[in-house]
Amino acid sequence: MSRAHGILRSRSKGLTTRFIQAQIAVGRIDPDTYPVWWIDDIATSSNLSENIRNGSVIPLRLVITNHGGPSMNKHFNLYYLHWWTLTHFIFESPKYRDQAVNLSQQGGDLAAFEKTIGPVEQVQAEWHHHVRRLKAALSGKDRRYFKTGILPEEN
Repeated sequence: MSRAHGILRSRSKGLTTRFIQAQIAVGRIDPDTYPVWWIDDIATSSNLSENIRNGSVIPLRLVITNHGGPSMNKHFNLYYLHWWTLTHFIFESPKYRDQAVNLSQQGGDLAAFEKTIGPVEQVQAEWHHHVRRLKAALSGKDRRYFKTGILPEEN
C-alpha cells in the first residue's frame, strides 16, 4: 500500500468515525440553548385544534409557505420553534428521515414537502405529537431522555 493510500484510508476512517458520532448526537437536545428556552410557547395544549385557535401552533402549511401566518416580527421565536421542531421531527422520525435530504435538495417548498414527506395536514398531526413528546422530555420528567436522547412514547 502506498503512503498516499494509507493517508486517505486513515482520513476516511476518521471521517467515518466523526460522521457516526455526529449521527449519534443529532437527536440530543441541549436544554440550555436557543430555541429550547422558548419551548413552553409552542403547543400549549395537548389538542392541535386548540393550539391553532390559541395561537401556540401556526399551521405548518403557513410556516412552510411563509404566507398567511402571524407577523414574524412579533412571533419570531414561535416561528423558529416550528422550523426547529419540524426539522427535528423529520430527521428523527424513522418514517421520514430517509426523505429528509431529498426534501432539502428539492428546495423544501410546499410542493416538495408534500411530494417527499406527505400531505401537510397529515404530517402536521404527527409533528404536533412529536412536539408534545419533546416538551414532556425537556420538562425534566423523563430521565431516560437526558441519558439516551430517546423521546418518551407518550406525553
